[in-house]
Amino acid sequence: MAETLSKSLPSSRREFVETAGRLCQRFGLPRSTGQIYGLLYLAPSPLSLDDIAELLSISKASASTGTRQLLSWHAIKQIWVPGDRRDHFEAVGDLHDLLRAGYEKFFRPKLERSVSKMDHLLVCLEADRKAGLLTKEEHAFCKERLAHLRSLQTRVQKLLPLAEKFL
Repeated sequence: MAETLSKSLPSSRREFVETAGRLCQRFGLPRSTGQIYGLLYLAPSPLSLDDIAELLSISKASASTGTRQLLSWHAIKQIWVPGDRRDHFEAVGDLHDLLRAGYEKFFRPKLERSVSKMDHLLVCLEADRKAGLLTKEEHAFCKERLAHLRSLQTRVQKLLPLAEKFL
């Protein structure tokens, strides 16, 4: 992927696109996915994959992958442009809906999986202790660390109903 955005974009839009890309990257997602969303969010009209690739200086394959990911998150929508057979896209403008979808599709399921994973880790820890694979000190240390994580998990779960009200 090229490092620079098209100079045909005004500097304010280029800066927004870069900010969205860095934000996405901080969440462990492809930078180009954030850039695509940022580009579409400030685009006054729907853009085709070719437009996206050209304006972001990325490959059409990257543009396609990013738009598919954003479509699956309901962050963008596919638009039909009369007289043009190409796919066009526009951003969902309501960030509230985007945050809610992100929370419901990513954060909440990960937290729920972490609870069952923690239960499994505790069972494994006890099995290792019973099998003599851990010293008393190792077992106590691991149990204390896992208890700390469980406490954090419990606090986050208590905050979820409050967070859900805001979303």
